[in-house]
Amino acid sequence: MKAYEFEFPEDRYYLKNHVWLKQEDKEIIIGLTQLGQSMSKGIVHIDLPEKGDKIKKGDMLVAYETIKAVSQITLPFDATVTGVNEKLWDDPNIINSDPYNEWLVKVKGEFLEGSAMDVEYAVEYYRRLIAKERNRYA
Repeated sequence: MKAYEFEFPEDRYYLKNHVWLKQEDKEIIIGLTQLGQSMSKGIVHIDLPEKGDKIKKGDMLVAYETIKAVSQITLPFDATVTGVNEKLWDDPNIINSDPYNEWLVKVKGEFLEGSAMDVEYAVEYYRRLIAKERNRYA
């Protein structure tokens, strides 16, 4: 599905902080949405957790720095890190090349209904957000 020119695959859930979640077996794969990565072009540094780290709901999971800003990714649930995309240490900008196949981390955890948006809700949310921003800068 699309919100304007931005793609949102139907096999994922979404958070309002431009993060996607994909349940795969007993893990949740986490990455940046196409919209999120378009706003984060030029990632110059990324701080990833270590495998085995326990992250509490609302605590920082990942931080990344762009030319313009520093951003943090938090989760609305407790999680244990089970994997880290090691390629990001050398080149954090690969997220910009393929945001739905290049992931950040994998975790074990459980998000409750209502803590993540399904694709239909996410597309509507992001359409409104994009429209508001475009009107603001028109």
